[in-house]
Amino acid sequence: MAATDTFPDPPLPELLKRAGLLRRQGRFGSATQLLWARLESNASLIELCRKGSERIAGSEAILAQCDQKLEVARRCLDKPTRRWSFTFWEVLHEVDGLLLLVMPQAMLVPRALEIQQQFERRVTDARAALWLGTDRRNGPLPHCVRRLARLDTDGCCASTSPPLGGEELGYCRHVLRGALDTVNQQVDKTFWQLSINVSLQVFSTLMLLGVFIVSAFLLSQNFVEDWPHTLVRKGLLLIGLAGASGAIASNMLSKERFVVATGATSRYFAYHLMVKPVIGAFAALMLLFLERSRLLLSVETRDASSSADTGSAILHIVVNDNQAAFFTMVALAVVAGWSADRLLGSVMDKVLSKLLGQSEKVLPPPGPPVPPSEPLPEAQ
Repeated sequence: MAATDTFPDPPLPELLKRAGLLRRQGRFGSATQLLWARLESNASLIELCRKGSERIAGSEAILAQCDQKLEVARRCLDKPTRRWSFTFWEVLHEVDGLLLLVMPQAMLVPRALEIQQQFERRVTDARAALWLGTDRRNGPLPHCVRRLARLDTDGCCASTSPPLGGEELGYCRHVLRGALDTVNQQVDKTFWQLSINVSLQVFSTLMLLGVFIVSAFLLSQNFVEDWPHTLVRKGLLLIGLAGASGAIASNMLSKERFVVATGATSRYFAYHLMVKPVIGAFAALMLLFLERSRLLLSVETRDASSSADTGSAILHIVVNDNQAAFFTMVALAVVAGWSADRLLGSVMDKVLSKLLGQSEKVLPPPGPPVPPSEPLPEAQ
């Protein structure tokens, strides 16, 4: 056998044998690497709990469930598509809650302090008084944390306090698990809201680019100078697209706080990406019709403003030429599409009052009262 001066390559550690770690060693895999580090940290914590000195009833079954859930989380990260975020965090949060039931008491103390700090920082609704108490000191969560850390009511260390018994320790474990579930629900809700908002902004950007392309094609047909004589077809379509673009831009700049965190999110996409642009286009066309009818709005050039009858228009805008008049209407259409849901109600009320007022003016005035006729004399 020939001698060699090189040593054999050492075997890879067990952590690096994970498919996800070997696959995502590239430049843009840093976020996924952090998720893998969090997952494997839980795996090492499971091993410590399995070999700990304390034996809790049902701990083997709980640790077996944790192993199964970690395997599900690993497969979520190994998926080629990135539709794993919600499932991954849901499974990881379940593992964190189960580990609180079997964790040794010495390891449970820093975890309890961390849960209380996260709860006080993240949960600010009515649930805070239920878990922390009205004074944020005498609720079940602060009481359990003080008993585990052997602190008195003032937060000072009380080393002479007796250790927790089995029943009281189990009670504290379940209180900590419930508080951690509340914190995770709040975090998941914020994560869902952020995910939906970002997805809506991305899809709105693509829709707005499509509107720009169609508008650029229509503007290249040289009908702006003849505005408003070429109002039909191309003009109506451009004003409608301007209103839709205003609604789409409002999706990109606003961050909705959705009422529910999970469930059928397709209805949000249908409303923001279909309903709102259609309402914005309708509001822009309604504004154009009001401008042409001179009921509330009038946009005229300087040459035509002297001889034009603005009627009962509340807002009268005078510009230099037809091109300026067209782009003024486009700008008003974008504003109408931006706030279409608030604009349409007030505009409809004003239009209705104007129409009723004008209908009262054209009614004929009442004539003079007719005197009653004299009764005929009776026949003799």
